[in-house]
Amino acid sequence: MHKTINVMGISPGTRYIGFAVFYGSDLMDWGIKNIEGKGSKRKIVKAVSVISDLIGQYGTDVLSIKKLHPSRSSPNLDMLVCRIKGLSEMEGLRVFQYSIGELEGFFCPNRRINRRDLIEIVAERYPILFYELDRERTSINPYHIRMFEAVALGSICLNHLYRKR
Repeated sequence: MHKTINVMGISPGTRYIGFAVFYGSDLMDWGIKNIEGKGSKRKIVKAVSVISDLIGQYGTDVLSIKKLHPSRSSPNLDMLVCRIKGLSEMEGLRVFQYSIGELEGFFCPNRRINRRDLIEIVAERYPILFYELDRERTSINPYHIRMFEAVALGSICLNHLYRKR
């Protein structure tokens, strides 16, 4: 009998972090964490602390992190991901990274889609997210998109892990 895997998807940002927690294939929690504070270094420390708290709260076994696109990243965001990986190593967690392109290919392998299409597909797979989808549709600034990315990251990681068994 296999142990149930607890996966956390993380879409990192220096202002907002999207997260999603899966216990086995069940989506247990999801959301956005605001990273407040002044100064980039302080915000990175705060973000890593938030992720550390989430890992402890949910007993995470595996982290699935968004792979940053070089042209859409920054030194601070790169440093944040590096620190998250370091935290994962200290906690003994396995880490997987997936690009937005890999998420899009997994969720819709037969055609090209954009991030808005992706969140619609994720909400179809996890209907409990329809409330957040409605909020995102009516929002001028995309706020919950990181949360949807985190759910997609956790989902693709689970698929990868269970396919290996």
